[in-house]
Amino acid sequence: MPMPDMAGANMNSENPMQNLPPEAQASLLEPNEEIGAMLVARLSAMTPQELQMIDRVITPEVAQVLTKLLPELQELIAAVEGGGEQMAQAPQQAPAMGALGGMG
Repeated sequence: MPMPDMAGANMNSENPMQNLPPEAQASLLEPNEEIGAMLVARLSAMTPQELQMIDRVITPEVAQVLTKLLPELQELIAAVEGGGEQMAQAPQQAPAMGALGGMG
């Protein structure tokens, strides 16, 4: 799917979130289950080589910034960190999560 036309978008202008009511601001920053499920599905479809590449390029510092953009990643990271032992015991049931396993 092509990216939307960003012509006229001024990313340097004032923060657009400041015009939203506080409830709407908080809602936008909350993880979305559907997006989280989509991310898990996409990670599951990746090859071990692709996951290793993610592991190499996404440092914990980069992951911290990415979780601001995609708060769903924080839940994935927590699940991988909490389920690391389970994944080691049953690797055929849980795909390697690339960089998500190395973030903390």
